[in-house]
Formats: sequence, structure tokens, C-alpha cells
Amino acid sequence: MILSIAWRNVWRNKTRSIIIITSIALGLVVGVFYMAFMQGMVDARIESATKSELAHLQIHAPHFLDNNESSLVIKDVQQLTSKIQKNSSVKAASYRLVAEPFVMAAHGTGGGRLVGIVPEMEKQVTDIAEHLIDGTYLKKNGRMPPVLIGEKLAKNLNLKVGSKITIQLVDLNGDLSSKGFRVGGIYKTSNTGFDEIYLFVNYDELQAQLGTTPEVAHEIAILADGGDQADLLKPAIEKLAAALEVKTWKELSPEMSLLTDSMNQYMYVFILIILLGLCFGIINTMLMAVLERTKEIGMLMAIGMNNCRIFTMIILESVMLTITGGIFGIGLGTAITKFFETTQINLSMFSEGLESYGYAAVVYTSLKPEMLFIISILVILTGLLSAIYPARKALKLNPAEATRTD
Repeated sequence: MILSIAWRNVWRNKTRSIIIITSIALGLVVGVFYMAFMQGMVDARIESATKSELAHLQIHAPHFLDNNESSLVIKDVQQLTSKIQKNSSVKAASYRLVAEPFVMAAHGTGGGRLVGIVPEMEKQVTDIAEHLIDGTYLKKNGRMPPVLIGEKLAKNLNLKVGSKITIQLVDLNGDLSSKGFRVGGIYKTSNTGFDEIYLFVNYDELQAQLGTTPEVAHEIAILADGGDQADLLKPAIEKLAAALEVKTWKELSPEMSLLTDSMNQYMYVFILIILLGLCFGIINTMLMAVLERTKEIGMLMAIGMNNCRIFTMIILESVMLTITGGIFGIGLGTAITKFFETTQINLSMFSEGLESYGYAAVVYTSLKPEMLFIISILVILTGLLSAIYPARKALKLNPAEATRTD
């Protein structure tokens, strides 16, 4: 009976109810879409970081990451890589040599990070080959060995496919080693910082320049079934790697770990701000409804309706308003979000700024089911909290005075 009365009271002033329901719905549409949009950006950044830059796990000799000392190598690397690849949770693994070079070109100089790779193995771990915008993926076409560089570095040094560069580095004996390379390909990822720093050459070429022995590498990159599997896979890899250092992509890039761990908090703070604003609107609406029905509430008290039922009736009215708006808002927000899960949101006008932080200029929304569940709970709580003050106001009415109110 109380439920029926509360529902009828909601629609006694249809215009006011429709306005507050519309406000709740629009607020939640914005909230749901914003959360899905931000989650989509974060997912794209993580995918770029793991597929193009870090992979899911990396193995190094102890302390190598402290200063990239060339002598700190992984021995018997092919045998270890083969063992790792036999793990059912590992998609692929690739070993690399790493050096910090000084790059000299006809139109400038620069530093970077030189990575010696086995192209066929690296293709299975990272997607740099899919980001080529010019040239080939370390295919030798002449006497000089090829080097793969990023678009940003190519612009800085005014390089193009076929340009010659000289790479200087300190070899294993501590001597300065210089070697000429020809730009064989240019790649472009969603991270201009990565494109400006990383150069790729064939493993054999860097091995010869560094003077390292065969069967050694500075790191092994591992691609798992998914980024969420990295922590689960790490103990098994540590057993195989013995005294070597194994780190997940979150450990290799603390800023990425912070991004993933804090993003949910930021998004829920945003939705709480929206609901807080709606809360004041609901309080105002319910307070007006109570004041307009002072005489009616007084009569209900006079004929014996207890305070508990009156309180419940007003609470139900608020919750019904909120849930009605919430259903429309979450439903419409979900529909819009689902549309943009397969239709790209083009942010190319902001591409330069976004890519400097590693974010793609094309975004697809990503809506997690747990997000909708938590938003639904928050909507109901908003309705409950918004009704407390108006309900308490109604309970303070004096039945004798209220029934004489015009």
C-alpha cells in the first residue's frame, strides 16, 4: 500500500518529476560515457605500452636496469628463451641486446636507446612491424646494415629511408665503437617519446659492434596471454630464470602501474561529484513536495499513520524518482558507450599533445560490467540520502497545526 501511494505521489506534479528524472538521466549519461571513455584511453595506453614498448614481462641480469652496463648479460639466452616458450601461458619470447648510442647524421646528432633484435622473434612479441610508415622491417638491401627508427627521431635529424647515420657506443672493452647504418624503415607508434628514443638493428650487427660473445643478451621480453596474467606468470618464469631478475610491465613502468591503479578512483570520484550535484536537486524537489502536502501529511498523522510509515513513504518517493532517472540514464549511457566501442572517437586535433604522453588519438570506449553495478548502487544510495532531510522535516509536523494549513 505504501509503495502504491509513493508511486502516485511521484506523479502528482508530472512536470516537476519529469524535470528531475531528466536531470538524473542526463547526469548519468555523462557519467557513464565519461567513465567508459577514460577506461578506453587507459586500456589503449596499456595495450600500446605492452605491445609496442615493454611486453608483459622482461628478464635482465641483476642490476642491469640500474645503469644499463653492457657487461651484465644473460648467458645461454637461446636455451633459456626456448624453455620459456614452452610455458603454456607464454605466447612468445624474444631476446635482445641493448646499448645507449650517440647518433650522428648529416643534419644533427642525438642520443637514444639502441636495441638489437631477431626480427622474426620480435614480431611475435611486439607490434613495431605493424607501425611501419615507410621502408622495411630490418631487411638488408645493401652493404650497410639497416636501422629502424621512429618518425619523431627522423624529423629531428631530417632523416628518410635510405639516409646514412653513424652510431657510436662504448663496447664491452670500454672503447668507443663507431658503425655506419642506413635507415631501412621508419615507424610511428602512439607514443612520440618512444619514437624519439628507440632505434632497432639486427641482433648480429649490435653483437659485433658491442663485442659480446654469442648466446648472450641483455634482456628477454615475454608476451603472455594477457596483461592481467603477468603477475601470475612471474613465479614460473623466476624458477626458469634462476638468479636473473624478472619484472612485470607494471614494475618496469611505475607510472603505468599508478595509472591503472588510480584510474578507477578518479572515475568514481567523478561520478560521485555528478551524483552529489543531483542529490541537491532531489532534496529540493522532495522538500517542495513535503511542504506542498503539509495538510495532507497532517491528516495522515491524525488518522493514525505512524511516523515510520510516513518516513518510508517519502523515502520511497525519492528512491523511485532516482531509480527511474537512473534506469533511463544508465540505459542510454550504456547504449551510447556500446556504439563507440566499435566506432572510433577521433581526437586527431589533439594528437600532438596526446601522443607526447603516449595516448592514441583514436579512442574506443570500454565499459566494464562492475562499473554499471557500482553506479546502480550509488544511484540508489543517492535517492536514500536525498530523502532523509525532507522526511525528517515531515516527521516534525504537528498534526493539529498541519491540518489547519491552507
